[in-house]
Amino acid sequence: MTRKEWKIEATRLLAGSDAPALTAQLLLCHVLGIDRVALIAHSEEAVPAEAQAELGTLLERRLSGEPLAYILGSREFYGRDFEVNAHTLIPRPETEHIIEEALAFFDRQGRADAPLRFLDLGTGSGCIAVTLAAERPAWRGTALDFSAGALDTARRNAAAHGTELDFLLADFTRPLPFGEAGFDLIVSNPPYISEEEYAELDAGVRDFEPRSALVPGPDGMEHPRAVAEAARSLLRPGGLFLMEHGWLQGEACRALCAGSAWSHVHTVRDLAGKDRCLYAERA
Repeated sequence: MTRKEWKIEATRLLAGSDAPALTAQLLLCHVLGIDRVALIAHSEEAVPAEAQAELGTLLERRLSGEPLAYILGSREFYGRDFEVNAHTLIPRPETEHIIEEALAFFDRQGRADAPLRFLDLGTGSGCIAVTLAAERPAWRGTALDFSAGALDTARRNAAAHGTELDFLLADFTRPLPFGEAGFDLIVSNPPYISEEEYAELDAGVRDFEPRSALVPGPDGMEHPRAVAEAARSLLRPGGLFLMEHGWLQGEACRALCAGSAWSHVHTVRDLAGKDRCLYAERA
């Protein structure tokens, strides 16, 4: 079977799933160790028998509903590839708003090259913390997660992108081992999906992505509340707090930063125009 023939057959089998032709291409490139240009340029080359067997296994995984990112073992985020696995969520484009807001805030202050400190609560794959460290090498970050598997993944992603971070295995819903307010930036993409919403999620999410990274409790606000409380305690005056949340949680999350401790509190909307990220400056 040639590469072209395998792609045509896989595309047919994947009909009804997201981007079947692209998925078939990516599976071929992954197994053969080539890029899409080489795949197209040499589409008539035969697929070796051992590669066909591996492709068949991966195709079955995708047909079962497993997300392509887990099958390939990586997902692109802010222009970089990040390892993902059963311990981590798959990075979403919406989360890039946290990166954009953080970079813009400190750029406006002329602190892009300042040795400031940031904290990522619930780092998962490390995509936020690693990206911030890669984009601003002078910044020193701490990536925190309660999952040892996720933290190991974040460490590997940091090393892959040549960034230096501190890693801490801890639960941000409990007192954290930091003394005085010493962070200039606190970011988080915590679990924020309610039990009710979880039941309605796509099966590919429910069946494969870690539930503990999605659902904090019945109403979905349990972890956002804990993150906001940690930010209140650990953020320096003039610092910035950014937290992703669900599209119906904008008002509830803004209320977490009500009062004189915060200023310029507002909600950042995603490209679809939905509420996506809490923005608050420490007064």
